[in-house]
Amino acid sequence: MDKWSGKTAIVTGGSSGIGAAVASELLCNGMIVINLDRNIDETMVEEINNKMSTGGGKLYANKCDISDMKSLKETFKWIEETFSSVNVLVNCAGLGHNIPVLSDRDDATEKINDTIDVNFTACIHATREAVRLIKKSQDYGMIINVASLFGHIIPFPIVGNVYAATKYAVRAFSEIVRQELIISGCEKIKISNISPGTVKTNVRVTGGWENTEEFYKNRPYLEPKEIGSAVLYLLSTPYNVNVTELTIRPVGEKF
Repeated sequence: MDKWSGKTAIVTGGSSGIGAAVASELLCNGMIVINLDRNIDETMVEEINNKMSTGGGKLYANKCDISDMKSLKETFKWIEETFSSVNVLVNCAGLGHNIPVLSDRDDATEKINDTIDVNFTACIHATREAVRLIKKSQDYGMIINVASLFGHIIPFPIVGNVYAATKYAVRAFSEIVRQELIISGCEKIKISNISPGTVKTNVRVTGGWENTEEFYKNRPYLEPKEIGSAVLYLLSTPYNVNVTELTIRPVGEKF
């Protein structure tokens, strides 16, 4: 990881769960981390800074709704004007509303669109902006997208509904970007997916799922820190090695 020490990484969804764990691991390895989340407020910035181990790194926590193009563009403009270069983007922002695709609930369209906007559309535009800045630096760079095991399989009965569709889409998008980078002759930027199985985060709470504690009590799960370690592994690979897909299950997971 020495090659990334002092380099700049952007982490989306970085105030909690997998995003916070990834940011903490990068900080511990001496990276400058720009932590983006729509749920960050001024009081949280200091709290996040105090909570995360720095290990020589430096943290910038910034409120940004990456599903809103105006907010995303303004944030990346600030990044471009504030930092000498950007080297890494880890797209961790994600949510999963507990609502069937065919639901006739009054809020169904809003919830479905929110899931698509955060999990997929924002991933596209954050990646486009980050690639532009990495190219500008003329340095090596990496994009890491946190997908899901539900981007590989859809168990019956369905869990996650449109969430699974967005994670399949993220995996397809990553391969498209990989090929576009080759076609454009950009060999210094790699892109990888991490597809975790069950991870114990607050995504079920924010998604309106019931019996969250019971859910985790009755099955094996990963901790967010273990996904942070997986990000470090991908970053530690030689420049000429591109691990395009990393699937991680807790031991004993049944799907």
